[in-house]
Amino acid sequence: MSGTVENMLRLARESDAATRAMLARNATTPHEVLAFLAKDDEPRVRASVVANTRAPFSVLEGLTEDEDVSVREALARRVADILPSLTSSTHDRLANIVQPMLLRLVADTAEQVRFIIADAAKHLSTVPRDAMLRLAMDAEIRVAEPVIRLSPLLNEDDLLALVASPPVPATLYAVARRAGIGEAITDALIAQGDRLAIGLILENSSSKIRPASMDDVLNRARFNPEWFPSLMGRNGLTPDTAIRLAGVVVDTLLRPLMQRQDVDPALLFRIRQCVADRLGLPQPNLPGGIGSRQIDPVSKGFPAKSMVWRTDNNGPRF
Repeated sequence: MSGTVENMLRLARESDAATRAMLARNATTPHEVLAFLAKDDEPRVRASVVANTRAPFSVLEGLTEDEDVSVREALARRVADILPSLTSSTHDRLANIVQPMLLRLVADTAEQVRFIIADAAKHLSTVPRDAMLRLAMDAEIRVAEPVIRLSPLLNEDDLLALVASPPVPATLYAVARRAGIGEAITDALIAQGDRLAIGLILENSSSKIRPASMDDVLNRARFNPEWFPSLMGRNGLTPDTAIRLAGVVVDTLLRPLMQRQDVDPALLFRIRQCVADRLGLPQPNLPGGIGSRQIDPVSKGFPAKSMVWRTDNNGPRF
């Protein structure tokens, strides 16, 4: 051991915490001294070792389970900085050192530590897949969302598993916002029946919805009018779906008017005629038809079973 190293080790043992932290940050401090300081009793000294860009990861590896969260946060930032330069090659020596540290950091008890890694790794395909799955299943949506929405390592089966057993409700919302989700995923999300998740699917212009699932959405839309703008803005609506959607929107918006007791039934009927004419649908039945539960042809084939006109002694009603 050289005299310089011995002198620095003596300084590391005998000086105060401020001096030891300064020594730990110094880019010229030898690795042997940094290894010694990485075991210092003072958290700020250990964090200073982590912040030293010349400190080798072999020295820092033991700090992944440091008792002080500030040290682990500093280490997470250090790892995050190096992630973009890693490769998936089994011969990448740095990757072989960093990846085990990464797997421990994504399981850290501190949310901020996990978030730092998730935010840095969200676009990368060279990080361990196990680490990304762990982050995607995090119960803290701040950690999970960037991975769920953006990670290229998550496949359709991974996303379906998240929808089937979401750690928190917001997991569904993150999946619904992911670009390019396919029909199997939107089917699963719609089947969950979460109105906010379905609304986010509709807002997600890149999501793919099969016709049968769109029928299901239209069935529910009358009770969720906040979906109307997104539904009407969807690309690729078939003519039949567009007509049905128009009927749902009109039915929902006109319902309060049609239920008024102080409006002439003949006027209400004329309004319905006008709507049917504008939509290119069959004209409504005339009031006073046979039976007390006459179904208006305008609503025939529409998804909501309650979207019918009834004729009773007081005139046409929904």
